[in-house]
Amino acid sequence: MHWLVVTGAGLLVLLGVAHALLTLTSNRTSGGMTPTDPRVQEAMGFVGGLGLAPDLETTLWRAWVGFNLSHALGMVVAGLLIGLPPLLGSGVPLENPWWLIAALVLPVTYSIVSARYWFQQPTVALSFATLLIVAGLLGSWLAA
Repeated sequence: MHWLVVTGAGLLVLLGVAHALLTLTSNRTSGGMTPTDPRVQEAMGFVGGLGLAPDLETTLWRAWVGFNLSHALGMVVAGLLIGLPPLLGSGVPLENPWWLIAALVLPVTYSIVSARYWFQQPTVALSFATLLIVAGLLGSWLAA
């Protein structure tokens, strides 16, 4: 059953890498991570502070890119954290409570956040990855 966990975790890594590539190949006026409204594109280019750092001189676009890249990295790390132990070991590490917590909490949390704040495609993909991971955990637990 560990292949279900590895596949679900691999989807998390794939989604994170795709998100990073979309971010890195976008600019303020075009690309997959660029707002479609030209007024928003223009507004994201103004230099100014942010709520918690009013003296910071940056653009919303730069903050947007940083947020998206750090988010993408988080997805990749979560996928690797969940997928590598069963891939490199002898199965799902059911005896490791910290790994089990991470394997359940991270994909479920990403799925909830996606359903609440993002759009349909990542929500479907994340929900499928979560389903694979949970099914792999349950199958491994029942087989143990």
